[in-house]
Amino acid sequence: MRTSFPSNLFPLSLHLSGFTLTIFILLGLLVLYIVYPFIGLISITKSINLAESLARPEIVNAFLLSLTTATISTLILSIFCIPLAYALARFHFKLKILVRLVVIIPLVLPALASGTILLGAFGPYSMLGRAIPIDFTQSVVGIIIAQTYVASPFIILPALAAFEAVPDRYETAARVLGKTKSEVFFRISIPLARTGILLGMLMAWIRSIGELGATIMMSYNPHTISIQIFEDNAIGGLGNSVAGIVWLIILSIIALIVFLFIRRYHSLRFGW
Repeated sequence: MRTSFPSNLFPLSLHLSGFTLTIFILLGLLVLYIVYPFIGLISITKSINLAESLARPEIVNAFLLSLTTATISTLILSIFCIPLAYALARFHFKLKILVRLVVIIPLVLPALASGTILLGAFGPYSMLGRAIPIDFTQSVVGIIIAQTYVASPFIILPALAAFEAVPDRYETAARVLGKTKSEVFFRISIPLARTGILLGMLMAWIRSIGELGATIMMSYNPHTISIQIFEDNAIGGLGNSVAGIVWLIILSIIALIVFLFIRRYHSLRFGW
């Protein structure tokens, strides 16, 4: 005689244990995959004077240039991308789908392709390059152009998601109480979407610092930290490029701390 047992006799934890184990295995493999290349990096640092390499004028200047241009690029992007994200989240207009498509194109295009079309648009033989006596290439201006182009989706998309997550009834209530559209935007919408906006700005800043392909095409000189690493590796091998990589690792740790601070502030303020 067959006996059937009700499924509720088995604890839920038994059903989840296999799933949880699978998740942790996948997590461990991914972390190992990311960390493994740094093991080789550690072995290389043993054969060089790391402190002396970190202090090389070329490395320091390239790192500071990347920090400066990335900060300028992020500020420029904030001025344009935050209102654009708000418009996409709140306004209804024709060609809105097309605008959404356009803003993610720099995210899809390979960096070298982005740099190529930027060079065609801002290069010395382009229509704009011949009309305006400004050297857009081989200059800091060219670096900023490349950074703002490739990093723009990294601030638009998080800001868009943040604005869409804000219930529009708050804005409607403020308008009923007599607030202008600009007051609602600056005093209601932006504060409520602040966490997503800040994370987007942080991501755009990091992306700008790490930009290589478009910057090589637009402005190989002066060297950003990514171009300096590329050139050091091409001339002196892996050992010569370690210092630039270490500087970026240090910066990544700082960026992670800032990210965690933003998340913690959001949790304490809003409870989620």
